[in-house]
Amino acid sequence: MSLYISIDPGIKKCGLLLADMKSGKVIEAGIASLNIFSDLVSLWNEDYQIIKIIIGDGTNCKYVMNQLKRNNFVNINYVNERGSTLRARFRYWEIWPPNYFIRWLPKEILFPPENLDAIVALILLEDFLNHKFIWPDKVDIKIWP
Repeated sequence: MSLYISIDPGIKKCGLLLADMKSGKVIEAGIASLNIFSDLVSLWNEDYQIIKIIIGDGTNCKYVMNQLKRNNFVNINYVNERGSTLRARFRYWEIWPPNYFIRWLPKEILFPPENLDAIVALILLEDFLNHKFIWPDKVDIKIWP
């Protein structure tokens, strides 16, 4: 396995994603508060061997980087997150296509029913690796406290 963690840092919460480059699949994804995200990353690192951590270079990225360094993570890269939230809206509808009645509406006017932070983390990882990942049906977006 060649596993990556991607983080979309925000003011109060982070979008987190764990993905395997070899299989091209998302393993786990969700949203965590800034208080616990580094614990979750540490847990993932214990359960899997993480190759690299990717962080969006926007809001609160320095705080996230410092928290990870405190937990002895060193293989960390920033990625430009400009426009990633808008792109995540389109990516959301690729992963979970809208039902038949709204499928014909322009995607620009559709708002996903879920928080997009984990999808933004997916976009950041896909940009960094220049690879599109598969989101298996069994992977739900979790909300950690």
